[in-house]
Amino acid sequence: MRVVDKLWDEEDFLQFVDIVIGAYPGMLDCSQPTKEQLKALFIHNQNNDEAIHYYGLWEENKLVGGMRLHDFEMNLLSKIIPVGGVGLVAVDLLRKKERIAKELIEHFFKVFLEKQVHFVALYPFRPDFYKKMGFGYGPKVHQYLVEPSSFPKGPTKKHLKYLTVQDQHKLADCYKRVTMKRHGMFLKTESELAAIFKNPQNYVIAVEKGDTIQGYIVFSFTKQSDTNFLLNNLVIKELIYETPEALLELSTFLNSQADQVARIEWNTQEENIHFFLGDVRNGSNHLIPSVYHASTVSGVGLMYRIINARGFFEELKTHNFNNQTLTFKLTVEDSLLPENNQQIVMKTVDGNMTIVDNHKCDVEMIIDIAELSSLAMGVVTVQELFMLSKVKISNEQYIQKLHQLFYVYDKPMCITAF
Repeated sequence: MRVVDKLWDEEDFLQFVDIVIGAYPGMLDCSQPTKEQLKALFIHNQNNDEAIHYYGLWEENKLVGGMRLHDFEMNLLSKIIPVGGVGLVAVDLLRKKERIAKELIEHFFKVFLEKQVHFVALYPFRPDFYKKMGFGYGPKVHQYLVEPSSFPKGPTKKHLKYLTVQDQHKLADCYKRVTMKRHGMFLKTESELAAIFKNPQNYVIAVEKGDTIQGYIVFSFTKQSDTNFLLNNLVIKELIYETPEALLELSTFLNSQADQVARIEWNTQEENIHFFLGDVRNGSNHLIPSVYHASTVSGVGLMYRIINARGFFEELKTHNFNNQTLTFKLTVEDSLLPENNQQIVMKTVDGNMTIVDNHKCDVEMIIDIAELSSLAMGVVTVQELFMLSKVKISNEQYIQKLHQLFYVYDKPMCITAF
């Protein structure tokens, strides 16, 4: 018999560490000090961070898998909603292909459904595996590798200063202001904020005007040669800005690093940031036919899932669906959560939505939960899904209406790693 429950005692955590190291051998060192450090970190997180919880799956009293759950808050179309997160899903090497990961994820759903949380997210070890479990793709990340001179040089950098842990509250305030304005962003937890300053490799520089931080950058250096200590790249870990002036001042700082830094690595979800940079070529000299210069490496990562479709759309009652007037039936297909196979009739009048059961509708839209999750977040559009045969619409004359109704002008952004 299998049981999923919270990890509690020290021995449970030590066993979980062994499973994690086996599941992610490229990420962790197998030396005993590292195991002890990880065990201490996990126990500390569980005991001191209300937003983090560790769970294990036992079979016949033996721990065979585990995961870490997170309580997040996210900006959903200008409304802050609770979001469940899962990470560090790990299975004993001897127990692979026994549906242990599936049972862990099902328990993850159960935990947050009981909390009345309707939306969850994760970073996949295999996107196709989680796609089959109903997770939809989030925004892509684009990795730039450019020379410092590619960053524009502005008129000044006089407002720049180093931040220390004493400035943590100012950084938090800046991040929160940006989050409140940006769809998809997660609020930072206290442990996330603390981690920025605890990492000895991190440099934190901010734009401060008066007593207010208007933007900041967190970065570190990586050496590019084992024989030449002068060859280094600068890696941007966070770049947050509230104003064009703040971005330009931080850019001026990056531009000034040309004598010390070969290239700057920047992972961003901003699709059009190449309009800001100068030479966006990544140094590979790779040419894509006919004449397209390689500039970024793009990747899929963060995935979203609606675990209660009706509850999720109840959260959006105050959202204006682009002034559209339409009554439609949303038929949700969810192979993993039978209770989420729902038919919801939604009536929008001038963009204001209400859920009206047993009401005559103009059109029916049938969609899998994975695609619905991406659509609702604005990652993809109705028109795109229709052309890709990922949504069925009973009357095609309403495609544009539905496209406009679900259209999100600002695609989601999320820089929270978990």
